[in-house]
Amino acid sequence: MRANSPTTPLLHRRPQLALTVVFLGLIAAVPVSQTALELVRGQRVQFTDVFRDSPTSGNLRRHEAALKEKSWVQQTFRPVIQRLMFRAFGDAGAKAVTGRDGWLFYRPDVRFLIEGSRPDTGDAASRWVQPAPPAAQWESVARAIRRFDEQLEQRGIQLLIVPVPGKPSVHAEQLTARAGAGRTGFASPTRELIAELERHGVAAVDLLPVFERARSSVPSGKLYLAHDTHWTPHGARLAAEAVAARLRNLGWAPQATTAFTLRKAAVDRRGDILEMMQIPGLRDTFAPQRIECDQVLDPALGPLVPGPSERPGTYRHPIHQSPLLVLGDSFSRIYQLPEPRSLGTAVVGTESPDPETGERRLSKRLLPGSAGFVSHLAHALQAPVDAIVSDGGASTDVRRKLSTNPEILEGKRVVIWQFVERDIALGRAGWADVPLPVELGK
Repeated sequence: MRANSPTTPLLHRRPQLALTVVFLGLIAAVPVSQTALELVRGQRVQFTDVFRDSPTSGNLRRHEAALKEKSWVQQTFRPVIQRLMFRAFGDAGAKAVTGRDGWLFYRPDVRFLIEGSRPDTGDAASRWVQPAPPAAQWESVARAIRRFDEQLEQRGIQLLIVPVPGKPSVHAEQLTARAGAGRTGFASPTRELIAELERHGVAAVDLLPVFERARSSVPSGKLYLAHDTHWTPHGARLAAEAVAARLRNLGWAPQATTAFTLRKAAVDRRGDILEMMQIPGLRDTFAPQRIECDQVLDPALGPLVPGPSERPGTYRHPIHQSPLLVLGDSFSRIYQLPEPRSLGTAVVGTESPDPETGERRLSKRLLPGSAGFVSHLAHALQAPVDAIVSDGGASTDVRRKLSTNPEILEGKRVVIWQFVERDIALGRAGWADVPLPVELGK
């Protein structure tokens, strides 16, 4: 019998070896092709950036994010794979979750709903020092809010906190059938935050029971948009009326000075979640949603929208000095202030006359403008309301804008701080201590 050749085991392993070589080649092809492309284009080779900064965890994460963002492989093939995954399996990607009846949800909203109150851990000053026991994220947020309340109190200004429930908190039945229609009593960390603030004398408005009571009276039963993170115009108006009622109950409501009126307007709106998903051609498969709004009109000025000289995201009533200031995020901006053109257009018939020619013109950026939370708060109180808003920045960025705008804080008696509840999940990392602007004349 002929003895087995020493090469026989190697022959049997050829498929495995070939598969290993192909796999390693695919892995190596991505950085090699990216480097070659950058050299051909005369660009800086991205992977060398890792040697320019100290190897901290933050720098490494930023370097990784930059590599992903500028990778031609990702830019070329990711949209195709995303589109295939969404159409075949309903996978909405890293930023969205597919719900029932074609609804879409923002993933951080869902995470806040299902993960509850997570520990807010932080790095110790030294690896030889044992870090303090972690507190819940809402406890860190409560400390930041109390600090801001103390700052305002020193200026004789009251603070009212308005956490806005996320879309899945109000419409969990559109996220999963297990939630059930008409679901109430959701135990959210927001409730713990509100209770903690009120124990320390910080006033707040709990909007969740307001929305739960109102859902049965809304014709469609929906207070949030199907493909957007935000509330409907009716939801914004309900929130404004609830805040106005709380101000009256506290004795902080200003005297009625202006007879604001309402005018019907409509917009065809595309959801911002479709924009976040970044799947080419996806927006064309979802028709824009027709939304009926109530524009708030000043008898002398018309819509309450900022003039061309105002800072971005800022509104001040040009005639009357308002005692109220709203600090908010995109929930205060939607229907109220200018928005990207990609989110929709106003419907013909809601346009306003040109102040110089008197001709009717269609606004492509105001959708429809003066129909959001801020204007409806002014309408509910029949008094002007100033505002500073920052999309996604109500936890810290909006206060930074305030710190550089001392004029808008002059004469204020109440600050209304609105933020979406998912910002609580940022913990102390997202709620920095920001000083108030210096008082004018001091």
